[in-house]
Amino acid sequence: MMSASRFGSSVAWPLVSENLRSYTKAIYGLDAAVQRVGEDQWDQPSPCEGWSARDVVGHNIGMCNMIAGFAAGVGAAGPDETTPLDPKAEWAVARDGVLEALDQQGALQIKTQTPWGNLQVDRFLGIVAVDPLTHTFDLARATGQDIVMDEDMAAAGYAQIKAAGDAVRQGGRFEPAAEVADDASIVDKFVAMTGRRP
Repeated sequence: MMSASRFGSSVAWPLVSENLRSYTKAIYGLDAAVQRVGEDQWDQPSPCEGWSARDVVGHNIGMCNMIAGFAAGVGAAGPDETTPLDPKAEWAVARDGVLEALDQQGALQIKTQTPWGNLQVDRFLGIVAVDPLTHTFDLARATGQDIVMDEDMAAAGYAQIKAAGDAVRQGGRFEPAAEVADDASIVDKFVAMTGRRP
């Protein structure tokens, strides 16, 4: 257990939260897709309108850097997205940077300004874990990979987006849910709930 005494409290905080576990699992799922991209595939179009595979990774680099900033108490209205010249190398730096930042004592308890209001980092991670999960699909589809996604993560993401309703579709974050058969896999149901066609 970690002490939160530097925040003026003697409360002991767990080393890892459920939200951090989910976010970390989503990050490594995306990482697996990044590593499978061929060097000649980065400019292929993705299911995100107007985004190539390179842009998908650039968005996720920006998200990682933003969250690393949150863990240091630096607020932001949104990610500073990039167009990476060397997507795998730049992604690796951002991936390792955010996981290291979140591993620091008290980082999850820091409260700062996020795109969804003034939130604790741990709460923000619970909201945003669907982002790398969604973009795992986008990157895989853009580059002809099999869709590999943890079913428990897909189920949690499906429930989260469904519960958020129309609010989650504002600002172009997600398109209206796509049609999917009742007996579709939970991965396909999650993908459809994000507005993408499985």
